[in-house]
Amino acid sequence: MHLSLLAVVVLFFRKPLFSSDYTFPWDFRAVQLPLITFLRDELSQNRFALWNPYNYGGYPIFANIQACFFHPLVFASALISSRFSWYSLPMLLEWVVVLQVWIAGVCACHLLRNLGLASAPAWTGAVMFETGSYFASRAEHIDSMMAAAWMPLAWLAVWKLKDELRVDWLAVLAAALGLSIWGGFPQATVAVFGSTVVFAGLLVLLRMARAKVMVWAMCGCALGILLAAVPFIPTAQLTELSVAKYRADYLGTGGGLYWQSLVSLVAPNHYNIFDMSRFDGPWDPTFLYLYSSIGGLLLAIFALVFAIVTRRHRTTALFGLMLLFGSFWMLGDKTIVWRTWFPLLPGAIRIGIHPEYTYCIFSLAIAGLAAIGLDSLPVPNWARWTIGAIIALDLFLVGSGRPMNVASLKAEPGITPDAFDGSSELSNEVRRYVDRNTPPWRFDTVDTSMEWTYGAPILQIPSAAGISPMALENAIQLRLFLHDGFRWGWNYPLEKLDSPIVDLLNVRYIITRPEDAPRLAAIPKFRHVTSLPGNELFENTSVLPRFFLVHEARAVALLQEARDLILRHQVDLGKTAIVNQPMKLASGGGSDEVKTLSYEPNAIELSAQTSRGGLLVLSETYYPGWKAWVDDRPAQIYTTDIALRGVVVPAGAHRVRMEFRPLILSISLGISLATAILLAISAFVYRRCASQIQLK
Repeated sequence: MHLSLLAVVVLFFRKPLFSSDYTFPWDFRAVQLPLITFLRDELSQNRFALWNPYNYGGYPIFANIQACFFHPLVFASALISSRFSWYSLPMLLEWVVVLQVWIAGVCACHLLRNLGLASAPAWTGAVMFETGSYFASRAEHIDSMMAAAWMPLAWLAVWKLKDELRVDWLAVLAAALGLSIWGGFPQATVAVFGSTVVFAGLLVLLRMARAKVMVWAMCGCALGILLAAVPFIPTAQLTELSVAKYRADYLGTGGGLYWQSLVSLVAPNHYNIFDMSRFDGPWDPTFLYLYSSIGGLLLAIFALVFAIVTRRHRTTALFGLMLLFGSFWMLGDKTIVWRTWFPLLPGAIRIGIHPEYTYCIFSLAIAGLAAIGLDSLPVPNWARWTIGAIIALDLFLVGSGRPMNVASLKAEPGITPDAFDGSSELSNEVRRYVDRNTPPWRFDTVDTSMEWTYGAPILQIPSAAGISPMALENAIQLRLFLHDGFRWGWNYPLEKLDSPIVDLLNVRYIITRPEDAPRLAAIPKFRHVTSLPGNELFENTSVLPRFFLVHEARAVALLQEARDLILRHQVDLGKTAIVNQPMKLASGGGSDEVKTLSYEPNAIELSAQTSRGGLLVLSETYYPGWKAWVDDRPAQIYTTDIALRGVVVPAGAHRVRMEFRPLILSISLGISLATAILLAISAFVYRRCASQIQLK
């Protein structure tokens, strides 16, 4: 049975799994692939990926939970790919996701079997879950699939704990919830945790479990968080230092699926989501696919009707209430109840709740109801297997190979290490210019493709911009000098061309469209360098070095003071640094020289020679965890020019070294390892004792 479930899901995703001409669509290539590419490239240099120098002037990529660096299977994929070609990475990641979807199907099958269902109905419910609405439509967000895949196992563990504490199953519950966190998509993880607690509560309400199961469920949640401390704690720190903490500003009443998405239960292509050129539905097409097969829907309805007529079957009530709960949560602010209570929640809670990503609960609940309905049918077993096969075929024919789960690389080449949108000339030429310096010059864009920005780690061409909802707040404050926006925004391409921040961020080259070339040509400091396929390349002749010395410092207490100084051109950022605490720097004449001795993502070594003391400004983003040494003596790093780093260097010749050594990572890793060891030992001892008792 398990192998057949594997065959079903592999066949469903066959195109990206077996053909290099296909891949998962949209955000898979724009979000996960660039992040994990950086991990792969660092592993190829026998380093772990901690700091990404290719976006925002530097970024603590290890703390971005979406990067999934600590997920065992993702790490293994990156490690394997680092020993082979980059082109193996997308397919390896696709296999990692599909294998976890298969595990979700196996666990769903075991859950239904433990609830008393026969093999055929349990298999059918599992197939509906692994190839139905959620997993069929969320391939662009592989982290959401990896997070949701562990929900059936969490429910199964709660069921096993319904009568008494079983330490082995408490460990399984913690592992399932921990792996959901490691999946890297908090919105789906919140759904897994929330549904697990509600599942336990409903078991108590329906008198299917003892009240203590709620205690065990909550303990499982706590242990799951501790087990996943290594991605969880650094992400919590990053959230506090990033624009993510302002997410509530734009969430409004919280979002949620449109009511129109329910149409897809019977008419999956009603809004032409299978042909994006004709798409005419509201919002995002991936949120308009709830199809779970016509047969599955009818069986779910039959299960509910049968339970109402017979006035029994608490299992049906359990899944019916889970379906109701899942429906309410996924619709979010499309219901008046949600719109009323959601704004009352604290902002720290609201930023983690995105209802549109929680329809995995709906998907598992309707699959469970369909399985119960099939189990209740008064037909022979062979007929149940036939019905299950028909449902599997229906889901395959309707959902497999659709735009929401597959993309053609021939139609959309995207970004690779060798080419930009299929053009090797374009990427090679830009790389040739930026690599004329050590470290490479940064680039920025004006009204051109976002692929330049999010693809920077793949191209290995550093961008001063970035596209991440976890963007550092200080980096975004600098980007707001270049583009009007809000404090919660994270994608601000270059718009204000005359801003001195362009020079400060070491932006030597600007990429733009041919039609925007006159805008740059009209500003004296921008010199046209070359014409590229579909793009124009300009050089910023007033760019500041990546590392330079200043001998004046203006101390400010508030961010607005710093902004006013820059906006009113009251400081020359090449000569004066803006700092957040008073400091005395030597004044007078003299010469300065800064040379780059070595530059790696996690370590920088410079030589600085100055006839008078000064502040060494590094056009690199400040973040806790960076340590500095001047001639092997520890030195303080000052927050400089709002978002950058600065180190005081005395007169003379000195060697300055910086390394990224985030203590929070070591602490978090220690907590995760200690929890894993504790759970493993506890489960082993419990099982051994239980076996001895049975023998006696």
